[in-house]
Amino acid sequence: MRTSYATGLRCIKCGQAYPKKYLLECSVCKGLLELQYDLEGLARIRPCHLEGLNLWRYAPFLPIENSANFVSLGEGMTPLLFCPRLAEVLGLRELYIKFEGTNPTGTLKDRSSATAVSAALEFGYRATAVVSTGNAGSSLAAYSARAGLYSFIFCYEKGAQPKMAHMGACASELVLYKGGYDDLIKIYDRLMEEEPIFECGASRNPYKQEGKKTIAYEIYEQLGERVPDYFISPVAVGETFIATWRGFNEMKAIGWSDKLPTMVAAQARRANPVALALASRGPLVPQRIGYTIAEGVAVGDPGKKGEWVLRILREAKGLAGDASDEEIIEAQGLLAKTEGIWAGPTGCVTVAVLRDLVAKGAIPCEASVVCLVSETGLKGEYPRIEQEAIEPTLETVRRILQKALDLGSDPKAKGP
Repeated sequence: MRTSYATGLRCIKCGQAYPKKYLLECSVCKGLLELQYDLEGLARIRPCHLEGLNLWRYAPFLPIENSANFVSLGEGMTPLLFCPRLAEVLGLRELYIKFEGTNPTGTLKDRSSATAVSAALEFGYRATAVVSTGNAGSSLAAYSARAGLYSFIFCYEKGAQPKMAHMGACASELVLYKGGYDDLIKIYDRLMEEEPIFECGASRNPYKQEGKKTIAYEIYEQLGERVPDYFISPVAVGETFIATWRGFNEMKAIGWSDKLPTMVAAQARRANPVALALASRGPLVPQRIGYTIAEGVAVGDPGKKGEWVLRILREAKGLAGDASDEEIIEAQGLLAKTEGIWAGPTGCVTVAVLRDLVAKGAIPCEASVVCLVSETGLKGEYPRIEQEAIEPTLETVRRILQKALDLGSDPKAKGP
């Protein structure tokens, strides 16, 4: 079996074809590029032919030719968790959480860092760079260090300290900038066209995007070789949404699946240009955004990829929704209390949006739903728990236990 079935690049706007090389945009129309694959060759592969327990299990569906360039920290094969108690609260029959917090740096960004850094090696680059609000920076810094490449990590100054500490430990150069993602990205994009650095941002690099496509393949296998009725994805620039949509489409094209899920884009209400555009049936209008607790989706101008997401939603009759910071925090607590999944606010945007769409009847209660939760909660900053400490005595602890058991109306709470 070939290592990669990738054949080249194609512009999504004008259709111009290119050989498989490092390009960030079409030289004819400046459109975005997507990788093309030998689908006839891939159709001869079945899940039983795949080997390995990380992202590179899906190497034939990824663009790296030389397996010596595979970079890994053990990413991928994250759990798909059936969540009956959360489903009951939301009013759903069949709900799964695809929890990406178990990746090496605690976020789905590890999938795209793996393919981005591997591509940098394959094309002979010695340095990588990214503009980040936190997770992408810590992930790329870690994978670049793993590969022995020099990394330039630009992170906004309000990033969570645990993520900052991770970046500072792994990055070759950590640069903090004022303002938000949108304030630096255009300057950064221009410089990436001038300097000998492999650009690893979400806005243009097709090789980086491909790693997240493996989420769709994993879900298919974990569901017993089927796809869900609905798939809820966070949207900032839109890379995860686009990549998973590509994965689901490839599986249908090669005969693995006979249907596609309805795609749902989830955004924070303080950074929701895609959701607003879909609701208004108008164009995508860039926003000047302020702070949102879901820092990983704090992008008001998703650019060309935002337009791509909007096109997919309109053509495929998808859904979009947004959630306030308060709703996101409520969803974070609900996910933890009902299923024991501790996710960061960015990861819980999808749960908050799902809750709203089910309540409105936009997603039927009998549907099978996979909700992508993108990050662990262990990398965030939270208010200190203000609670008076007890005296560690036998009677004090006994009183607390007995009071709680007496108050519990559910006999299961009292044990066997």
